[in-house]
Amino acid sequence: MLLGLGVAVWWLVAPAEAGEPRPAVLGSGRLVVVPVNLAVRATPEIEPGIEPTWRALLAYFASDVQPVLALDRPGAGALWNEVMTEAQRKGAKDLYAGYARFAQRVAEQAQFEAILFPTLVTHSARVKGRVASWDGVNRAVGIPGPFTQSIETFRAGKIWLDREGASGELAAASLHIAVFDADGTLRHEGRGGLVLLQEIVTAPRSNGSELATALRKEPFAAPDQLREGIGAAFK
Repeated sequence: MLLGLGVAVWWLVAPAEAGEPRPAVLGSGRLVVVPVNLAVRATPEIEPGIEPTWRALLAYFASDVQPVLALDRPGAGALWNEVMTEAQRKGAKDLYAGYARFAQRVAEQAQFEAILFPTLVTHSARVKGRVASWDGVNRAVGIPGPFTQSIETFRAGKIWLDREGASGELAAASLHIAVFDADGTLRHEGRGGLVLLQEIVTAPRSNGSELATALRKEPFAAPDQLREGIGAAFK
């Protein structure tokens, strides 16, 4: 328990996967990982991804030589509210100023080199052929039936189908990260694509002649894609 903060911590000592060294921006010292979307409310489409992404982050940084402090959500949430109340009294509303002050408050209770603030956000993935690309990753796109129709998609756009596949946009989720030093200095900011939130399906009651976009079921149930996206956010 971090004294005065009510924040539980876990020592992550599972060996990291071979071939994936710790990102240089994090340094060689202790890392603190803040709960996903601590400071930004998740939209309904990405809220189911908070826990899977949290688990993927802990697994990504697990190491037997570089322990990680993972803050629990109730304690971290209480501290964040306290930090923002203090900031509002001083007339400051900047999110990154809140991150900096949060880092300083945690540093009063525990020694660390870097603190990571992860946030799930929605994004548009550009579709070309049978591949969607965004924020440093590519994902395969399934196209059912004949390529004969245009369909409504994310942000009132269009998906156009032809013999080569599709072009347009689909909704996707990305991981935004902000890394701060213990003194509250921003060290790194990045974003990596995680998963597609939409897929192309046969439209209901169309006898297979029309296509539509639909939200995917359990889009975050792909640990390999989450891990790839986390890595992309550090490049």
